[in-house]
Amino acid sequence: MHVAFKMRYIHHWTDHLGRQRYRFRRRGFPGVELPVDGDPNSPEFQAAYHAALRGEKTDAAVAAITARGGSGSVKDAIEQYLNSTTFNDDYSPSTKALRRSILNSVSRLVGNLPLARMDRNYIERWLETAPTKGVKRTRLLAIKPFTKWAVESVHLIVSDPTEGIKVKAKESDGHPTWTDEQIAQFRAHYPMSSKPRLALELLLAVGARRGDGISLGRQHVRDGWLIFTQEKNRRLLTNEWGRPFNKKSFNTWFRKCCDEAGLPKSCVPHGVRKGKGRVMAENECTAHEIMAVLGHSSLKEAERYTRAFDRKKAAARAQAKVAAASNVVPLAIVR
Repeated sequence: MHVAFKMRYIHHWTDHLGRQRYRFRRRGFPGVELPVDGDPNSPEFQAAYHAALRGEKTDAAVAAITARGGSGSVKDAIEQYLNSTTFNDDYSPSTKALRRSILNSVSRLVGNLPLARMDRNYIERWLETAPTKGVKRTRLLAIKPFTKWAVESVHLIVSDPTEGIKVKAKESDGHPTWTDEQIAQFRAHYPMSSKPRLALELLLAVGARRGDGISLGRQHVRDGWLIFTQEKNRRLLTNEWGRPFNKKSFNTWFRKCCDEAGLPKSCVPHGVRKGKGRVMAENECTAHEIMAVLGHSSLKEAERYTRAFDRKKAAARAQAKVAAASNVVPLAIVR
């Protein structure tokens, strides 16, 4: 009896012994025999089929699957990964929450399929459905460690379907940097004793990320230094119920505070951090000093955070230094 299935390049027939036979036939490639009497939906058959698609040996793929009792479903593999130490020990809480959501959405879409069937073609089609290039890159960053784990750590699949797939991030200056006037306007609207003012001063004085700003407290001050670990021990800033903010709720609350202070929609918490970088640049702090305060790991990152500094003032200072050294009248040049 003919078995109905939807797989490209498969020629199926029943031989003289009554066995179900399958041959992979694609123009320009040699024919490949697939498991006799195999179930096209089984992990073993899927492993052989996708190995043939990749031009690899099917025997090795089937043997690897058989040796570990089958690759199982996409849903089972994702659940294993999300409960693994690889996932839970390697990422911050915010990264884990984002990637867990993305992987669970994959599980809802194709969770019942054998993991071996989630090949490169599927990954690329899924990435192409992303509404923006940023979302596409975020999806790839979530799925790539999972497939690598499935290959290297638990050997559920033979090869990584995401290998070689890249999504280049679009160059952007990100959130607008707060100006001196915007900082002054916010301060004028909220007294020092208010929670919005405390939030601003923490973000501005420390140059902290949003996730760090909501976590700071007296427990982080040691010997005159502010020492803290990202997103832990949240105590200082709390919501109206006395509970710690999460990043999303803090962003919503702080944006509302900005509305009440009459600031434009472009003013968001991360822009305050960039404002801190601008102020340091305008006050002649070196790139390495700015990196130390903002916690950057590269000069390129520090430069991106200080692009909004006052170039006219910087040019005037530079020309004045040259003039003082050579005893000539300074000429201001701004590029």
